[in-house]
Amino acid sequence: MARRKGPQAKQAYSYIKSKILSYELPPGAAISDNALAQELNMSRSPVREAIFMLTNDGLIDSTGMGAQVSPMTLTDIVEICQVRKAVEVAAVNILLDNGGGTPEQKSRLAGIFKELQGTTDAIQNYHYDDLFHGEIMAMANNSRLIHISNQMRLQIYRARWLSVVLPDRMDEAKREHESIYQALMDNDREASVQSLTVHLDRSEQTFKKVLADPRYNPQFNLAMAHITNTYRQGGQT
Repeated sequence: MARRKGPQAKQAYSYIKSKILSYELPPGAAISDNALAQELNMSRSPVREAIFMLTNDGLIDSTGMGAQVSPMTLTDIVEICQVRKAVEVAAVNILLDNGGGTPEQKSRLAGIFKELQGTTDAIQNYHYDDLFHGEIMAMANNSRLIHISNQMRLQIYRARWLSVVLPDRMDEAKREHESIYQALMDNDREASVQSLTVHLDRSEQTFKKVLADPRYNPQFNLAMAHITNTYRQGGQT
C-alpha cells in the first residue's frame, strides 16, 4: 500500500528537492532532518517522510548511518544517459509507429518548442527542455516507458545543471531540439532517431566533461550560487 503524504510532508519534499536540484545541497551533502525541520518550522516526522520520498526518487541515499544527497559520479552519468537514450529512442519509434501523434499533441509540442527556443536563461531553458522531452514521452503513450522516464526525470534534471558553465551548450542544444522537432513534425523516423541520438550523446559528453575536469569547479559553484539565489527569489517555474 502506498504511503499517504500529508501537506507538511509535501511541503518538505518540495523544499528539499528544490535545494538538491539547485545544488544548494550538492551531491554528497549530509541531510539533517533536525536542521531541515527547524528551517521549515515543523516536526521531524514530515521531514523524514519527505526524505523517504526523495530516496525513492534517487536524489537521496539513506542508510542506518544517516542520509546524504546522492553522489553524481561519471558512472552515474553514463548509466543515467544510457537508460535515457534507450527509453527516449523507443518512445520516438512507438510514436511514429502510431502515426506521429494527434493534431492536439503536435500543437502542444509546438507550443513547448516555441517557448524553449525563446529562452535566454538557464532556469527557463532547462524547464522547457524537460517539458519538451516529457511531451515526446507522453505522445508515445506507453505507460511503462513513461514510468521509467519519470523515475529518471529528476536525476536527468540535476545532471543538466552541469552544462551551466558552458554557455554555448544552450544554443547548441536549441539547434539540436529544432532538428528533433522538425523530424517529428515530418514523421521522418530516421531523422528523428538520428537527431535525438546526436542530442543525447552530446549532452552526455558535456556532463562528463564538466564532472571530470576540476577546472570547471569554481565556475560551476559560482554559477550555481546565482541559480540558488534565483530559486529563492521565485525564479523557478
